Amino acid sequence: MRSLLGGAIAALVVVLGGAYAALSFGLLPLGADNVPGTIERAVGKMATDTWVSKHSSNQENPFKPTTENLIAGARDYEAHCAVCHGGARNRISPLSDKFSPPVPQLVDRIPHDPDADFWWVTKHGFRMTGMPSWDGILSDDQIWKIMVFLKHSDKLPPEAQAAWQAAAH
Repeated sequence: MRSLLGGAIAALVVVLGGAYAALSFGLLPLGADNVPGTIERAVGKMATDTWVSKHSSNQENPFKPTTENLIAGARDYEAHCAVCHGGARNRISPLSDKFSPPVPQLVDRIPHDPDADFWWVTKHGFRMTGMPSWDGILSDDQIWKIMVFLKHSDKLPPEAQAAWQAAAH
């Protein structure tokens, strides 16, 4: 039993020592144009999902997809989000693969995340991804309306579609 415990401790020391050496000697590619590895993506996804679900509320979006709310959300989205996440002019942003991890293209691939989780990430941002906190820039209501717009961006009524297109020019 002692040799098993000693072997486990030695293996842990070797792994941690190797990780420390790789980090301290600059052996890990940390440029935004380097694709994250499998382990990095898996750990990042697990940490993200756990953190957001633990800290977001289970609140339902207080705004319904009325034409007025969709237009307000489209205008705010286009003004603040489209440059990174794609918009009416470019469904795929030219910046999409310039971040690490790559920026989700939200109007090209509509997110199915719960609104409360999506709202939380928008309000508080996401460290080490380039996603800023919009707290103090956008009101809570504006963020909720952006969520309504995004979730319905593939089936906008004509008036909201026209307003979205106009906001992109």
